[in-house]
Amino acid sequence: MKTLFPSLAFGIVALACSSPNTTDQTQETMSTPAYSFILGSYTNEPEHGIYLVQFDPEGNTLEVKATASEPENPSFVIVNAAQNRIYAVEETGGENGGKVSAFKLERDAFEKINTVSAGGNGPCYVTLDPSERFVVVANYSGGNFSVIPVTSDGGLSEAVQTINHSGSSVNPRRQDKPYVHSAVFHPNDNRLLIADLGTDEVVVYDFDATQENPLTESPVSRLRVEPGAGPRHMVFNKAGNRLYLIHEITAAVGVYAYEDGVLSHLETQSLLRNGFEGNVGAAEVRISEDGKFLYASNRGDANELVAFEITAEGNLTHIQTIPSGGMAPRNFNLTPDGKFLLAGNQGSNTLLVFSRDQDTGMIAPTDISLTINKPVYINFLK
Repeated sequence: MKTLFPSLAFGIVALACSSPNTTDQTQETMSTPAYSFILGSYTNEPEHGIYLVQFDPEGNTLEVKATASEPENPSFVIVNAAQNRIYAVEETGGENGGKVSAFKLERDAFEKINTVSAGGNGPCYVTLDPSERFVVVANYSGGNFSVIPVTSDGGLSEAVQTINHSGSSVNPRRQDKPYVHSAVFHPNDNRLLIADLGTDEVVVYDFDATQENPLTESPVSRLRVEPGAGPRHMVFNKAGNRLYLIHEITAAVGVYAYEDGVLSHLETQSLLRNGFEGNVGAAEVRISEDGKFLYASNRGDANELVAFEITAEGNLTHIQTIPSGGMAPRNFNLTPDGKFLLAGNQGSNTLLVFSRDQDTGMIAPTDISLTINKPVYINFLK
């Protein structure tokens, strides 16, 4: 017993001395970190542009940390793997078409590198190839897309290839000619997929980033979707054997099998509530990091976010439809850890935060918001 009491006393003293630090470490481990993201927008004033925004769940705040006000209508923005280069479209038109700009991102500040022509009017989507040697920009009004080399300092050269689509589809107001809306690289194959809202097609091309002209201009295949559907944005699952495609005009998500460059239709899930009447405009599609859930947005008179569970076969089961909290939810994104969903309501100039149950996939509105001019695209830094 005499040997136990000194040990016990020492243990109590040690515990007392270490308790504050242990508690602090536990609280720090359990707390939710702040998230930073790049936000693309439409510009109406000189101070508008690309924003660096921080979302702090602990403080219930969304705060703009920096702004790049040089570009006009930087509606779509992407970040390289090193998180130090930003590429943004300038959704404009004219004799030389729209533009694509490159920026450095260092110490929470933007520094413009350069701007080049997009090769067509109304650029609305830009993506980096997996090697980061090229960006590909989709020109909506131009009905084409361009392949643009990335220079050694992260800037951009003039386009080496511009591919013009041709054709039309059944909706005379929206599909009188090609409207190229997105460009997505397959996660495993060296292939590029182009969604054309105007021709109701997804066109698959070979892409070899080791070549000066990386794109094989003759397509590998063409997927013709349901006439009048209007292909917009798309996303692959991690295995690369399922493509999920937003049908903008009919407000639906199409599920397509992918095998060796060929797409085949599996099913289509509507984003509309039973009995819905009014204008629609499906916009964005995202898959959760664990691959279990898919989310989509619908504008028009609906203004909703729609959630699906992804089955083992890759099909979709509807689990939730919820108001977006504003008008025209053009884009949304999940935080890297999947705890939150942020939605940009372009029509009501609001950015809203939804909490997310990672087990059920369900989302719920919070009171965290930011008023900002015409938010369009959200790209999280990791």
